Amino acid sequence: MKPINKFKTYKYDAAPFFFFIDIYPPDPSNFIKPHLKALVNSKEVQSNPVMALPMRVDRVFNGESSIIIRPREPISFPVSDNLIAMINPTPFLQFGIEKLLYFTEIRGREQLYLSITPKSTHKWWNSTRFLYGNLFTLEGDFSTFLRAYLDKMINAYNNGEDLINAAKEYCQTIAELCEKRMTQNSVLVEMQGRQTNAELYKEKEAIVYKKFKKITQTQYHPELIDIEVFNLSERGFSEEKDNRLDIIKDLNPKNIKYIPLLIYDDLLECMLQNLKRLEENNDNLLDPSFLLDNNIILLSKPKESEDFKFSWWHNFKNIDLDSILSSIKANLEDYMLSLKENRI
Repeated sequence: MKPINKFKTYKYDAAPFFFFIDIYPPDPSNFIKPHLKALVNSKEVQSNPVMALPMRVDRVFNGESSIIIRPREPISFPVSDNLIAMINPTPFLQFGIEKLLYFTEIRGREQLYLSITPKSTHKWWNSTRFLYGNLFTLEGDFSTFLRAYLDKMINAYNNGEDLINAAKEYCQTIAELCEKRMTQNSVLVEMQGRQTNAELYKEKEAIVYKKFKKITQTQYHPELIDIEVFNLSERGFSEEKDNRLDIIKDLNPKNIKYIPLLIYDDLLECMLQNLKRLEENNDNLLDPSFLLDNNIILLSKPKESEDFKFSWWHNFKNIDLDSILSSIKANLEDYMLSLKENRI
């Protein structure tokens, strides 16, 4: 039997992902092995609220491409009469990918007893950053998720208001949108220039046995939905405007699939857990200072939000993977050194 050195993936899976802003750090108690707990406890993971969704560690570890969900407009929201809060795309992705690589290392060591390599990590990113998946509904919804953070959390922080109530409103806004999508059971799909609605799941009645009694139960089966994927590695991204509509007309896409239900379901579960935690215990709430200090969120004059540099239509060539990999290695070495010192 060959040793397992990769995560199992599927060719039909487009693996779209993006990032949202969480309000609590990951819980180290979910990890048993001390060296993995040390990585989760690192400042890079604990202080950084930018989280990947879904957490596609399989693609990163294997060096296989995935799809960045690209909002169709810069993401901003007014926080005063003359001030706009904006998401700064490159730092946002830099810190989001940092968290993604840390969890890739954690899951690789946990499940495969292997570490990520620079070769596979660069292979993943250099293919991923040139792909565009035409994901109309998800592009709009992730814009809404991030704009909600600017509206609730940044507004409250900037104006010295209660962050606990702001966090509750933020999580509730996201939870309600996820519930709406799942209740409506519909997302918009664009194929060959035509828009159609597709179901997130199918409902089926199944016979099950509980306590030796036969009952009819409604089961929900996630649907695979088509997505057009365009490769811009030869043509490149425009440096002047978001020309994705021209790309869709001029380039031949590859049609593959994804499961949108899992994205909404995962995010809903996260927000419901956050809301429960906010009611029970307010410790460790991540305020927006990290995002502002690292220029992930900028406070600027309204006209600056129209600058194309805040568009998501870039190849993001300035994302620095090597610094992230070096920090992972350094944290592991520090942990091993602490073990050695404790034995002496």
